[in-house]
Amino acid sequence: MRIAFVYDTVYPDTKGGVEKRVWELARRLVGRGHEVHLLVPRGWEGPSRIERDGVVLRGVCRNRPLYTRRGRRAVLPALAYALGAARLLRGERFDLVDCQIPAHPAAVGAWLVARRRSHSKLVITWHEAWDRAWVEEMGFLGHVGKWVEALVVRLPATHMAVSRHTADTLAYLGRQADAIILAGVDVPSKARPVEAPSSDILFVGRLVPTKNVGLLIEAVAALVARGIRPRVLVIGDGPSRTTWEGQVDRQGLSERIEFAGDLESSEQVMAAMESTRLLALPSIREGFGLVALEAAALGVPVVTVDHPRNAARHLVVDDVTGLCVPPTTGAFADALQAILVDDHLRDRLGAEAERRALEVTWDSTVDDTEAIYRIGVA
Repeated sequence: MRIAFVYDTVYPDTKGGVEKRVWELARRLVGRGHEVHLLVPRGWEGPSRIERDGVVLRGVCRNRPLYTRRGRRAVLPALAYALGAARLLRGERFDLVDCQIPAHPAAVGAWLVARRRSHSKLVITWHEAWDRAWVEEMGFLGHVGKWVEALVVRLPATHMAVSRHTADTLAYLGRQADAIILAGVDVPSKARPVEAPSSDILFVGRLVPTKNVGLLIEAVAALVARGIRPRVLVIGDGPSRTTWEGQVDRQGLSERIEFAGDLESSEQVMAAMESTRLLALPSIREGFGLVALEAAALGVPVVTVDHPRNAARHLVVDDVTGLCVPPTTGAFADALQAILVDDHLRDRLGAEAERRALEVTWDSTVDDTEAIYRIGVA
C-alpha cells in the first residue's frame, strides 16, 4: 500500500505521544513492504521531500510555532498545514490516508480530496475528543473548534480510537469507533549504553498547561515541608516552562527540581526513566498517556490523577500498577510520599506494572492497524 499519514508534527523533531505512535507505525509499516509518507510542516533545510529510515517526509508548508504564548494550539498554523496537506493529496495518489486528530482542519481537507478519489481510503485516528472542553481550552474560538470536531465526527471514513476513553467520548458525540487500537512499547533493554541523570521523581512531557506540572511543584513543596527532600527531574520543553521555573524559584525549590529540557534521544529518556523511583503524571488531559506505558514497561510505578479528561488513569490501576488520586496538592503529595518511603510498595507496583505493560507491543499495534488498513483497500 501507498500510505499517507496526516499530522502537523513529526517525531523526533517534536516529542509527544501522537508523534511517537505515528513514527513507530510508519517505520514498521515500511519494514513490511509498504510505502509510507508523512505529510508534515517543513522543518528542515533542502528539498521538500526527504527520507528517514525509509519513511518519506513531505514538507507541505512552512514550519510555524504550534502554540501561543498561553500554551494553546495556534489556529493559523493549523489552517496553513491543512491547506498544504490537501494540496499535496490532491496532486498524488495514495491507497490510504490516515489523519490524526487533533489535526481537525487537515482531516476535513483530506476528506474533501478523498471523496473525489474512489480509490483512496480515508482513516481518521482519534487521539483525543474534546467536546465541551473546547471552550475551556480556547475561549470564544473553542465554539468554532467544537463545531469542526462535530463535523469530523460525522465524516464518512474509518474511525479509530487510541483508547477506550477516547472511544467513549466519540460515542457520546454520536460516532462508534470502528476499532480501538492501543499504542505499544518495545521490550526494553535493562542495560543501556547511555548516561542519564538519576532522580526520585521524574516527569516527561510537553510543557503546556494541561500537563499540570504546577501540581507536581506544589506537591514537592508539601513533601519538603514534611522533611522529605526528593530529587525531581522534568524532561521536556514548551511554552509553560518559564512559568513553572518561576514557580520553582518562588517556592525555593531550585535545588530540588531540575528542568532538563528535551533530551537528544529517546534512549536518554528511557535511561532517565530507568534511573528514577517513580514517574509523576499530573496531567488533566491525556488522550492515551504513552509515557505511563513506557514507564510501566521498565517496572517504574506511575502516580497520576483521577481527572475525567486524563485517559492515563485507565493505564494506572490504583494500588496495583501505580497510584491514581484526586488532582489536589495533598492527595498527590501523599501518593508520591507513599512510594518514596516504602520500597516494598514501589517494588510491588512496579513488578505488576511491568508484567501488564509487556503484554502490549508495537508489533501487535502494527498488526491490528494494518488489518484495519487492508479492509476495503484494493
